[in-house]
Amino acid sequence: MVTTAKFAETRDMLQNISWQTFKAMLADMGCERNKRLAYDNGIVEIMTPLMPHENSNRLIEGFILVLCEEFDLEVKSADSLTMTRDDLEQGAEPDSSYYIQNEFWRC
Repeated sequence: MVTTAKFAETRDMLQNISWQTFKAMLADMGCERNKRLAYDNGIVEIMTPLMPHENSNRLIEGFILVLCEEFDLEVKSADSLTMTRDDLEQGAEPDSSYYIQNEFWRC
């Protein structure tokens, strides 16, 4: 019997990409997309989550919400969002994000 591994996502790496190009890629691709981007030290990683990846994401979310409830912590789920630090020239897009205790909003 032959078994094949099922991947939870596909990943592509681009090297020698400037911070300005990464920021332009984010702007050009827009917010409504199924790909997640990360940037560090001239390398862009493009990840496309597949169903097993999303299943794991929801499981982890369940743990976080239960722990916050058990410890009586306020939590706000924010799903995926783009986080960039121009001063460090780094960026990432987590699958999900959470404000715990210190929820704040920016317009």
